[in-house]
Amino acid sequence: MKRILYFSLILLISSTSLFSQSEKILIVTGGKSVDSENFYKVFESFSYDTTSKPFAFQLFDLDNIDNYKAIVFYDTYQPISEEQKVSFMNIFEKGIGVLFLHHSLVSHQEWNEYENIVGGKYFHQAWVDDGKKYGPSTYKHDQDFVVQIIDNNHPVTNGLRDFEIKDETYLNYRVQKNVKPLLKTDHRESGELLGWTHNYKNSKVVYLMLGHDKNAFGNSSFKQLVENSINYLAERSK
Repeated sequence: MKRILYFSLILLISSTSLFSQSEKILIVTGGKSVDSENFYKVFESFSYDTTSKPFAFQLFDLDNIDNYKAIVFYDTYQPISEEQKVSFMNIFEKGIGVLFLHHSLVSHQEWNEYENIVGGKYFHQAWVDDGKKYGPSTYKHDQDFVVQIIDNNHPVTNGLRDFEIKDETYLNYRVQKNVKPLLKTDHRESGELLGWTHNYKNSKVVYLMLGHDKNAFGNSSFKQLVENSINYLAERSK
């Protein structure tokens, strides 16, 4: 069941049944329009609520935000105040599992800590790493490529084999060295790593680069990756 959370409802949330079901996930969008008809079908095996930034920051401050089994980010939202950063960090202090999808790698370009949270960054501007200069990150729509499973034993990739997909690719992005790689490709228009996991503060984090449009949303292997990721994240870090 989908329930859209608007700003006018935020102050009522703690007194409703919204948080009474610990089996729900929260899906956060913002920054660009979403193909709602196809995107939310990816989560049809879950009960979920949806919200968008900046309204979502109000939710993150609620004491019972950790009643959600996991939070999924699918946004490109940029502005974030110091107060909103504190609200965002509340997710990870509480140990809620977080799944970042596709263009969430682009969000909050001016907040350096966001890269550490996600485990990587898509750069709008040229950047320098270990003294070497890189151009801005780039993208290509409608690329056909093979997603290779790096670790078949991880819960996120359990039951999956290498698969083909048509999706948007990214190049010249940065991945943090402390993440555990899960997915890769050798496609010439893409960076190598397509998915990873790590811990940030008290939370498990998974990032999947896949998921631009209906071509990906309808891919059964992508849907399985998302389902596996959410189930993995729902088991809170100790």
